[in-house]
Amino acid sequence: MDVACESCGATYNIDPEKMTSDTVKFECKSCSSFVVINRNGLPDASAIDASSEMASLPSDMDPEPFAGSAETKIKGLGLRFKLFFFFIILIVAFAIQAFYLILQLNKITDRFGKEGNDIIKEMAEEDILKTASSVARQVQLYLEAHPELEKEQFMSDNRFRGIAIQKVGKKGYTALNSKGEDGKWRTWAHQNPKICAPKLDDMAKLKGKLGKSFKGFWKVLTAVKSGRPAKGYYQWQESDGSMKDKYMVVVNVMGTPFNVAATTYIDEFTEPMVRLEKESKAINRSESIKNAILITVILVVIALILFAFGGRLTGNIKYLSEMTDRISLGDLDALIEVRSKDELGVLAESISRLQQSVKLSMKRLRK
Repeated sequence: MDVACESCGATYNIDPEKMTSDTVKFECKSCSSFVVINRNGLPDASAIDASSEMASLPSDMDPEPFAGSAETKIKGLGLRFKLFFFFIILIVAFAIQAFYLILQLNKITDRFGKEGNDIIKEMAEEDILKTASSVARQVQLYLEAHPELEKEQFMSDNRFRGIAIQKVGKKGYTALNSKGEDGKWRTWAHQNPKICAPKLDDMAKLKGKLGKSFKGFWKVLTAVKSGRPAKGYYQWQESDGSMKDKYMVVVNVMGTPFNVAATTYIDEFTEPMVRLEKESKAINRSESIKNAILITVILVVIALILFAFGGRLTGNIKYLSEMTDRISLGDLDALIEVRSKDELGVLAESISRLQQSVKLSMKRLRK
């Protein structure tokens, strides 16, 4: 059993089985006071005259201070574990925040690219429509000024050919066609004279030549009505077999059976925006990597600070705990060093004052 001296608090470990009588006494090695005990523990010292005849502990039971009995044990989580747990929470919070920011940046970049492409496409579609309408108006005025001009002469009239065939974008162009009374569609002005009437009497014969491109092209071409333009996208097959988007607008020449078709590759307009979108995504990836590195560096620095601070804090607390244990065991001459200037330093000074107060009280008791 553990027995403490009532005078100085020094703790001893006594085996009750080796006691020669029910009540025995021994001298405290810290303050020289007598400690009276029985088999059940420490009786009221004031009711017993320690100087009277009383059995002493056998010599083979000479008690030694039990240093471990007054040692303070941590009952919960230590400060280092709490700081580590706090650091884990901090890492998770930073990771979530970083992931959220990167996700938002990606969304903004994607949205910027998509909406930018949509805006450019709308502007391109409007520009192609204006070009087709302008050419149709010019054709109308020229035909009104030259009523003698026959449709078979359109390609041989240089001035009319220059009006009917105009550039659209970089590779696009306009062309003049009509639907005859026999239901056949014919081209009267085109940059390729081989597909113009009368050389090609029916545009439907282009189906074999155009292949996969014909269906979409024909759908837009034949949808034109007087006073209502036809417009839409279709896939155009390149010489290498690849398919590219083309946009076509067909406008009726007012007062005539002729239509002006304006067509071009839509990527001619959207290519700068696509390039800008790719550059934005590359910058976004680069900045995301930089942010990840920066956050990692910040977390490492915080971790080092926390571990350094936690080590110093727990070291000072452990030192004060050990010194308090020594005082509780009767070591009243232990020198307590003030290792910090914060609250722990104040606590160390308070423990030192308590030590001196107990020491003075012991001296008065001895007197």
